[in-house]
Amino acid sequence: MDDTQMQTIENPVGGGQIAYAPYKNGIVIKRYRGIAAAVEIPPYIDEKPVIAIEKKAFLSCKTIKEISLPDTIEEIGDWAFAHAERLRTITIPNRALTRGKELFLGCVRLKEICIRTQEEFRALGLARMLAMAVTVLHDYFLFDPPEMGSDTWIARWDAKLADLIRLDDLDGFEELWTCGEEDYEGKDYDIKSYPVEKRKMKLRVVYFRLLHPYKLASKTEQELKEYLKVSREAWDIIMEEHADDLEYYRLFADAGCITEENFDRLLTDLAGKDAEIKAYMLKYKDEHLTAADAFSAFELDW
Repeated sequence: MDDTQMQTIENPVGGGQIAYAPYKNGIVIKRYRGIAAAVEIPPYIDEKPVIAIEKKAFLSCKTIKEISLPDTIEEIGDWAFAHAERLRTITIPNRALTRGKELFLGCVRLKEICIRTQEEFRALGLARMLAMAVTVLHDYFLFDPPEMGSDTWIARWDAKLADLIRLDDLDGFEELWTCGEEDYEGKDYDIKSYPVEKRKMKLRVVYFRLLHPYKLASKTEQELKEYLKVSREAWDIIMEEHADDLEYYRLFADAGCITEENFDRLLTDLAGKDAEIKAYMLKYKDEHLTAADAFSAFELDW
């Protein structure tokens, strides 16, 4: 592609410049320069449709939190949004897209990939699932807007999640270690804390899926609940990240994670927390734990 033909326009949302050039029967976005938090790509430039995002067009853009692509987009090149570390939401057209490699590599805060005309899917958690497909499950075959939410798409997503939770918690550590610890500082790369952080990452996805059970098969649901029961960090995630969200406590209880043995410790952890949450825990004990003890007194010793 001839860069001598490249021109720029102002980002219509938050400032900065969008560089573009002729491409096929339309326009390709070549790169963005600026410090805007939001970028909106126009559908037409110079009366031609904007049909492509060139590779590395938004590579390492540190300020962008939102990007909106028009319905005219047909192609997205390699690493187009890679290492845009603050990117949280991107809106894409509801059409099959020709895509390159690792579009969202290093987009650690990407929360939702929203599909225009499919806003109802957002409430079901599908926009979040699509983002997780490429950032956590690392499956770009799921980056298929027309198929998102279909039975086949959901089954593949859940199968990838099952593979993730079965993965050894030290998987990937050796590769990081051999790169040289001077390049990787922090708790994620210590051999003791690495598996803990790995389990927490898995648990975040498990909690999310159970809280958004769209087309969730009963067998998969049971496997995810079993993972909560055997994970030492399942309660820690609630305390650290969702301490005021009653839905997480209900899910924790529904998975069978509250027992007679751990109840007092859990209740102690709730000191200073919302009264509604403590009331829920006490009610759960009365209905599920205390009753079991009362009936056990009537068991016959055969």
